Amino acid sequence: MANQTHANRIRHSFGDNLFNAFNIVLFVLIAFIIIFPFFNILAISLTSNAEYMREPYILWPKAPTLESYAYIFSTSLIPRSYALTIFITIAATMLSTLVTSMLAYGLCRGDLLGQKFFMIYLLITMFFSGGLIPNYMNITKTLGWSNNLLALIVPNSVSVFNFIIVRSFFRQLPPSLEESARIDGAHELTILFRIIYPLSIPTLATIAMFVAVGTWNSWFAAMLYMRDEKLYPLQLIVRNFIVHEARPADMQNMEGLRDAAGNRIFLNETGLKMACAVATVLPMVIIYPFIQKYFEKGMTIGAVKG
Repeated sequence: MANQTHANRIRHSFGDNLFNAFNIVLFVLIAFIIIFPFFNILAISLTSNAEYMREPYILWPKAPTLESYAYIFSTSLIPRSYALTIFITIAATMLSTLVTSMLAYGLCRGDLLGQKFFMIYLLITMFFSGGLIPNYMNITKTLGWSNNLLALIVPNSVSVFNFIIVRSFFRQLPPSLEESARIDGAHELTILFRIIYPLSIPTLATIAMFVAVGTWNSWFAAMLYMRDEKLYPLQLIVRNFIVHEARPADMQNMEGLRDAAGNRIFLNETGLKMACAVATVLPMVIIYPFIQKYFEKGMTIGAVKG
């Protein structure tokens, strides 16, 4: 039995083993290159001003401190922008997922009048857009959404890429599901919300994740349409702080900081920037592992098949 088991094993040549070892080393190196910048950002955010001045290039601080995080969350700006960004992300994700899935459900049926026209129209918008200036004029002048949160939520309600994923999945569902529901007297909305949606959770979770990550990381639309700093999402505040050295108004009083003994506190300016960067990416890092299983399954069962 032992000889038979040994004979059934796949024998690898020296070249195969060398190739596998090369792949392992290569991907470990790539993983290190990807992870190290994030690790460095975290290390700097935990470094005190005195230690950073002595040695700005460190692998990990000798005396980690949370003073940068304590300061940015002690201001009203970061918590307010956090709440605002969470609201925008949830609203945009729910709206986009609902509108995109309803559009996909309507256009996956063969008896819809003008289906081919609408499909061509959507595909054209996937490759060509009206341009930045017409889009800006449409939102600010026609719709009047300047300095309005609707400008960050509504314009991207339909993603053609997500629409194709959802439509491909809907087309794989057995037609007998809808036929039996109609025999029982169900109308279209009942079929969609009580039959189609429960079967489509992995695919809907996938496109919801796409929209949520894109909305959470978006800053350009807010830069165009928001004039009041109180309406800035988190990413725009951090971007202005890091790229343009534009310290937010609520962080202008750093020179007057004192500890309990009355001694002046010198905060690490670079550490503040890195703490803001960590604060912006942390929610997505925490949420992603919980929806990863839906992402993998949704991309598989919703894929376009040739």
